[in-house]
Amino acid sequence: MPEQANRLINFLNTHTKEELATLDIRDKTGTILTVKSVLTMRNFIQNLEGKCQEMRIEINAFTAKFTVLQQKGLPSLLTSNQRLLTHEQYAHRVNTYVTNQITASSSNSEDTIPPSGQSSYDKLENLFYIEHEITHLFEVQPNYYRYTEADETLIKLQRHQLLTDQWWQGMSEVLPR
Repeated sequence: MPEQANRLINFLNTHTKEELATLDIRDKTGTILTVKSVLTMRNFIQNLEGKCQEMRIEINAFTAKFTVLQQKGLPSLLTSNQRLLTHEQYAHRVNTYVTNQITASSSNSEDTIPPSGQSSYDKLENLFYIEHEITHLFEVQPNYYRYTEADETLIKLQRHQLLTDQWWQGMSEVLPR
């Protein structure tokens, strides 16, 4: 409809009030503003699609980095119901994992053979690697304003009402072919 909207605006701007009155258009300015709402909605939609695309790219990058960490042993961010854990719950889960890693390395080495420096070093190196990667998980700190801006754009979009098909059909008949 944006192409029709532009044609209709041009048509309305090039005709006088008297010419438009014969076509049963009494409020030239109001009709132009109504038609411009279509262009406004198109801009909102394009803006929202762009923001969603940017967020999807950032989410995919985070997921790729986090998957590597999970393959190294970092606990999952999800509950058994596949819902995200809260920050506090996840911090507790990571602390438990680290504690288990440290106690497992000391208890395993005592039962089988005398503790070797290499096995302890490997466990600690993995924990330090995970800690380092977590602190550098985001190349750029997340900008939550972008997400708020997308929400605001969606709210603006929901406030605008689409024009009915009958209205467009009637206005399309006014345009010269």
